[in-house]
Amino acid sequence: MSNKDTYKRKHAYLDKQINTLEKHNSYNRTVISNLKKKKLKLKDKILYEERDTARQNKYKAHEYFKRAISMTAWLYMAYMIY
Repeated sequence: MSNKDTYKRKHAYLDKQINTLEKHNSYNRTVISNLKKKKLKLKDKILYEERDTARQNKYKAHEYFKRAISMTAWLYMAYMIY
């Protein structure tokens, strides 16, 4: 299980806690606001990991194409020499 999945589960758990507290304990706003802050931090971590994964995949694809083009050029040059 990746961190992203764990963060999503924690985010959902905090969401349930916040909803329960807002329904039953609306007088304790500091606890609710602290939970909301934690929830936002988790959301930021989720987004960061998604962007980082996308960036890494883009880099891997770029490297693959760069090597494929290099190999194609090398094969073309070898063909032209012989």
